[in-house]
Amino acid sequence: MAQEIETDVAIVGAGPVGLFAVFELGMLKLSSVLIDALTDVGGQCAAPDSAAQLDAAAERGEIEMVIPYQLHALHGTDGALTSVEVATLKGETKHLPADVLLPFFGLSMDLGPIAAWGLERDLHHVRVDPATCQTSLAGVFAIGDVVTYPGKLKLILQGFSEAAVAAHAIFAVVHPDQALHFEYSTSKGVPG
Repeated sequence: MAQEIETDVAIVGAGPVGLFAVFELGMLKLSSVLIDALTDVGGQCAAPDSAAQLDAAAERGEIEMVIPYQLHALHGTDGALTSVEVATLKGETKHLPADVLLPFFGLSMDLGPIAAWGLERDLHHVRVDPATCQTSLAGVFAIGDVVTYPGKLKLILQGFSEAAVAAHAIFAVVHPDQALHFEYSTSKGVPG
């Protein structure tokens, strides 16, 4: 039987930005619940077992890890792939014979069930108002790698900033009749 939880904010994603959002909401005395598909918090920063498995497969000769290269070009004839060209940051290139390419860039942009919510999107990113991080649906905010807006930087630091912006905007939604008196975490102390 499903348990009902009452909270001010439900956060989907327990990566670094989601965890920082918990902190920011706590600073504003807003309760939150953290939801994630993984068993451990930390998001992709918690993927060491996966890296160990990848290293072990390379040691067994099951895969070839091509490091420190990045995808540079694809080569083929009549629509069929014959090789992948990779390059170092210095511009040195290397051709790898290949029939299939499975590029993994380190971040998953699959929105899963959230894609069916009707949010305004730009490909695999959710559009937000950068002043509040609110999506096109009232009461739904988004932060981190999943969001886009003019001037968005794909940096974790930007996600932390978005968490603070969203927390302050959410306070006004949860407590519309209360003024928010801003305090620094260093002067306020740890919530608890």
